[in-house]
Amino acid sequence: MKLARGVTGVFAGYGTLWLIWHFFAPAPTGSGMGFFLLSAMWTVVGAMIGGYITAWIAGRHELPYAAVLGLVLITVSVTGMIRAGASRPGFYEASIAGCGPMAALLGAAIRMLVKSARRS
Repeated sequence: MKLARGVTGVFAGYGTLWLIWHFFAPAPTGSGMGFFLLSAMWTVVGAMIGGYITAWIAGRHELPYAAVLGLVLITVSVTGMIRAGASRPGFYEASIAGCGPMAALLGAAIRMLVKSARRS
């Protein structure tokens, strides 16, 4: 049952990230640097919220499940690099692969702090 909660948390965290990115991220208005920076920012914000939700649903072992969410983000980023080829600068995917897992872990850490504050 604990494993099922953790896996569900990872799916819910990624689903949250996906929803945030698809509904709130800026629409591509060209290949300008501004779009890539805003898009990366929304992905990092979404990863933090996704990490928080992953930790909230998992209930225990929050950081390992948030790390799994981070691995999912790395996988999606590498897949995006392979598919996009030279149509986008590589720093965008590299920033998602580097910052996404850290943001997911930060979101899980915030959840752990909130949980421990409520117990006190």
